[in-house]
Amino acid sequence: MQQESEAVENYLKAIWDLETSTGRAMTGDLARRLDVAPASVTGMLKRLSTRGLIKYRPYQGATLAAEGRRAAVAVVRRHRLIETFLFEVMQIPAERVHDEAERWEHVVSDAMACRMDELLGHPATDPHGAPIPEVPETGNGAER
Repeated sequence: MQQESEAVENYLKAIWDLETSTGRAMTGDLARRLDVAPASVTGMLKRLSTRGLIKYRPYQGATLAAEGRRAAVAVVRRHRLIETFLFEVMQIPAERVHDEAERWEHVVSDAMACRMDELLGHPATDPHGAPIPEVPETGNGAER
């Protein structure tokens, strides 16, 4: 089940990134981003839609629903905090922190990420200059 959870997190993160830059995530773009077959993307988008995490219409792409957005931003936040922790505390070179954070983002709890945030002094950006987002409030989907 852990593997399914990682796949869901990776899809939500990719949808968030594509939606942020283009307004929606198209099947082909997700397939290229995640290095999977378009048919696999379609299947996962249907499952995520059924779970209420995304809004999906064939040939029109996907956008995040409120709960999907919250989950996606939580993964992005953990990833960027982990990168910052690896860079600042563990002194891992910036060019190596991304790949390591890709592995850690699925196992570090939100509570541990909050502790990293505190220890790091609540950084605004990761080592690459990307903003570390706040997770939207549960329920209304509005970001803090």
